[in-house]
Amino acid sequence: MPRVRTAQPILAPTLIANFEGYLQRVELAPATIRNYCADVRGFVRFLQKNLNGHTPAIPTAQDFVRYREHLIDATDQSPATINRRLQALRGFGRFLHEAGFAETNPAQPLQLVTHGTAESAPRVLDDDEIAQLIVAVRAGARRSLMRRDYAIIELMLQAGLRVNEVAMLNMQDLVTTNNGMRLVIRGTAEHHFRQVPLSETLARALREYLQVRPSLPDVDAVFLSQQGKPLSTRSIQRLVEAYAKAAELSDVSAYSLRHTCAKKLLDENSPDQVAKWLGHKSVEALSKYK
Repeated sequence: MPRVRTAQPILAPTLIANFEGYLQRVELAPATIRNYCADVRGFVRFLQKNLNGHTPAIPTAQDFVRYREHLIDATDQSPATINRRLQALRGFGRFLHEAGFAETNPAQPLQLVTHGTAESAPRVLDDDEIAQLIVAVRAGARRSLMRRDYAIIELMLQAGLRVNEVAMLNMQDLVTTNNGMRLVIRGTAEHHFRQVPLSETLARALREYLQVRPSLPDVDAVFLSQQGKPLSTRSIQRLVEAYAKAAELSDVSAYSLRHTCAKKLLDENSPDQVAKWLGHKSVEALSKYK
């Protein structure tokens, strides 16, 4: 086993350059090397964005698995494209291990996507499991946090929001209407957004949380930590995982809640409408929920 070297930030250009040199030594095609390096940079950007700008010195196995979930759930990329990116990350993990930056290959747990099979089907909660999860939320925290966490869980279960969309939600994105409330979900591109109608249950959950949400100057995020800072995506993922564990539910993550919402919406609405609500560019992206 190679001796583990002193860790350095994965954003360091020298580490990416070392990875490129590693790929050249194993004699991959120039185009493949360019693509692999670009895929690793995409992975780094994901970590930077989802860990509040603080990337780990060396990514962990959990970081790699979380990025795989992001590619499957939050993008409309084809299985072939996702698998190419995963192959690049596998190579990056081998490099980190062989170069002495990690004791083992942190990308070892990565599994390629098998399109259209039960293996690749997302985890969907049934009605009893949803009830177990809600009970765990209502019993697991002091009242102000319970209202916050319950609103977050319901946003993913009923509105199908992605984790990063929950974290990025601002006060002006909550729009009161004659019929209740709707959300404005803003995309990364300028002027790109979608509107999501809310059920009465979800609108009430948000209103009850807003009654106890701290009113802080210059803090516009809807969901705040106990320190009054915008709640990070990782914090949201952790709270979902903690409540799932308390409810004794296995293999449940924040992505499972969005998947559950998508499946229920497809049972009652047209694919075109569901794709619009969930922020997918095409109905083909919904095939994984069927």
